[in-house]
Amino acid sequence: MIVPAARAYLRPDLASMFVARFCEAPGGFPLPLPISLLRRLTMTFLPPRSPDDLSPRYLGLDLAKRESQLAVLQADGQLIASRRFSTSRANITQLASELTAQDVVAFEVTTNSYPIARLISSSPARIILSNPIKTRTIAEAKIKTDKIDARVLAELARANYLPAVWMPDPDTEALRHLFCDRRSLVDRRTELKNTLHSILHRNLISYEFKDLFGKAGRLWLENICSGQTSVDCDALDRLRLRALLVELDRLEASLCDVEGVIAAFITERAHLRANLDRLLSIPGVNLVVGAGLLAAIGDITRFASAKRLASYFGLVPSTYQSGDTRARHGRITKKGRSEARWLAVEAAEHLRKAPGPLRALFTRVSKKRGHNVAVVAVARKLAELVWHLLTKQQDYLYEKPHRSMDKRSNVRKLARRKTNRVQQSAAPVWEGRPVLYGSGLAGKSVKGKIAKLAAQEAEAIYEAVVTSQKSGPGGEHITGGFDPRRPTQIDWHELLSVFAEKVAQGQTVGAGFGGRVRKEGASKRGTRLRRDQ
Repeated sequence: MIVPAARAYLRPDLASMFVARFCEAPGGFPLPLPISLLRRLTMTFLPPRSPDDLSPRYLGLDLAKRESQLAVLQADGQLIASRRFSTSRANITQLASELTAQDVVAFEVTTNSYPIARLISSSPARIILSNPIKTRTIAEAKIKTDKIDARVLAELARANYLPAVWMPDPDTEALRHLFCDRRSLVDRRTELKNTLHSILHRNLISYEFKDLFGKAGRLWLENICSGQTSVDCDALDRLRLRALLVELDRLEASLCDVEGVIAAFITERAHLRANLDRLLSIPGVNLVVGAGLLAAIGDITRFASAKRLASYFGLVPSTYQSGDTRARHGRITKKGRSEARWLAVEAAEHLRKAPGPLRALFTRVSKKRGHNVAVVAVARKLAELVWHLLTKQQDYLYEKPHRSMDKRSNVRKLARRKTNRVQQSAAPVWEGRPVLYGSGLAGKSVKGKIAKLAAQEAEAIYEAVVTSQKSGPGGEHITGGFDPRRPTQIDWHELLSVFAEKVAQGQTVGAGFGGRVRKEGASKRGTRLRRDQ
């Protein structure tokens, strides 16, 4: 019994050696080895074939935590192998060693799919990572087993019908894991705060703090726990409040620690550091938003256009068109990276307040469609802006240089506290720096106001562009040195030069933007600006 089992489950060379060593040798005796043990002894995953056989084979892997299922199909669709094996590094490495350049391996994205894909990538075989959301054949099957799922994956790979996904590089994958860790901590913190609110609400305790967890609100909560504040609160609820506040402090410390790890991880990698510095030039984008967007995007070159990136975030409107019917556009698709879409919307809430064309866009859309639709419109433009900045390696035209420098400096400080090493900034030399820093003006507030005035001028130009476009191709051409039909070509540095020169010469500027800004005098910090109401 042992000889047929050995010849069936071991490679031919190992089977011959095993039989000769233990079964047919003089003095040998048949060992009572179970079949399961024989399968684990250097089991082969693929049937042997001649070196001249170059026909393709299609492998479907149904991955699981403990055991996985393998199905192997020939080019004509015939099933030639079906194996169930433990999901271990040794087995995956053994499978990779048996693959050839003619083989195609397909499996769905799951928790351990990326490490397995990297192990298999050591072989010359082609790997297809499938999107499980779009593999509807498996999800909607009435009869569903691991064997059937593995074979369906192999069949779809043979027919070239699998919707493949991009496999992130190790740095992007690690950044995604860090961001997910932070998101879990934030969700837990929100849950704790909601529990605190519910305890106060249940005991009919009201408060007038705008932020219950600010400095004054936190002191008030501490006094409730200690009994120094006379409120009608159950003793057990006081103990619960104390425990929740302690847990909240622990989560805040963990959040700071994770953000420090994220900052150190990015600053120690030149390409991530440079891309983050680009994104920090956008108002409303900080370390969390910038790192989250970089983690979601990965390699920017895989998006052919800015609209592709906006579609990947799920920020483009849905479209329906069939036959002779006119195309109808509806709500945004909300497909793709949900966390990136959430980050873009959160950043848009701040970006809409910064002077520039995007604030003008928000104002124009909000008058017709309301606040929420306008914010989503700004979020879509933000996604397209991110694509342009990362692709063209440029800073945001309407940035506030002093704010960008402060944000980059804060990232380096976080990284330095985590690693105890000085982190060098990868921020490129801002092209407009000589305009402000060589004009004889000093002080961040002065330079910030100059940049704000220039951004307001650009915003006015954008609004004039929209008005000109509404009047048709024959609309009035706007004077002032800019082509209104090419709003993206506004010479931002020329605007900065004009306003900086006027301020340095003491001329009145910005008369059309809510008041006049004039040179008032010099102080230790440099020239000051005063706005006349």
